[in-house]
Amino acid sequence: MMKSAMIWGAKAIGLWIVLLLGSVAGGMLFLRDVTAVPDTGPLDAGQALLVVNAGVAAVLALLAARMRLRGWMLGLVLGGALFGIETFMAQVETLVFNNDIQMSPATILNVCFAGLLRAALAGVVVALMWRGRSANGQPAPKALAWKFPVIGVLYVICYFAAGQFIAWQSPDVRAFYATVGEISRPYLIAVQWVRGLMWAGIILMLVQALRGGTWSKALLSGLALSLLMDLQLLYPNPVMPWPVRFPHLIEVGVSNFVFGLLAAAILLNGGRARSA
Repeated sequence: MMKSAMIWGAKAIGLWIVLLLGSVAGGMLFLRDVTAVPDTGPLDAGQALLVVNAGVAAVLALLAARMRLRGWMLGLVLGGALFGIETFMAQVETLVFNNDIQMSPATILNVCFAGLLRAALAGVVVALMWRGRSANGQPAPKALAWKFPVIGVLYVICYFAAGQFIAWQSPDVRAFYATVGEISRPYLIAVQWVRGLMWAGIILMLVQALRGGTWSKALLSGLALSLLMDLQLLYPNPVMPWPVRFPHLIEVGVSNFVFGLLAAAILLNGGRARSA
């Protein structure tokens, strides 16, 4: 038991170093023209770099240890999940609010390239560290024709409920968004429903690769969605100061965890009976 824990810890540290290198390389290659941001939170840029990548490494190492896949298939799944959760889904949100954020299309594209490089490096290292033969596959969840739309609705509920009852309770958040232009509510609901479908695809990829029972898979899926996106809010931000980011950190952490947990349970509903 102790030996296994030490091996896992060594792999997590190795993955952390690679993620650090990937972050630095991505910044140097794609984000050199981004203006330095004043430190408004508890961590400066260097400290956030260390803490965020340590957290991401721990999550990826935990998922890798709990997955039936090994080698390059494992690296592909975890690298894809990292890019999808941490970069792609975040930039979809950026596009929704970009009239106020005013980030150039080139910058958004460069952020995606930097995230893709980091995720690809992480995937390669995961494949090399967790080698071996993958366990037998399992039947794909059925009834996706109704499960995906329901999960989309679930995401809309979690998104707006967390925004209203967590983030919006902060005076700093209310003051910050008082200067943000109005977005049509039906349009925002439609966009978040589509994002919910995208999230469902990522969760489906995770639960198909994970070992264990329904609630074990659901718990790990919720943890991955929550932490991999939430940790990014620790970085200094040119648009959103720390008094606004902190309520959002709690909001995103709670909403993504609850949503990921329930969405995975919905996808896996009936799986045990089919296996039997």
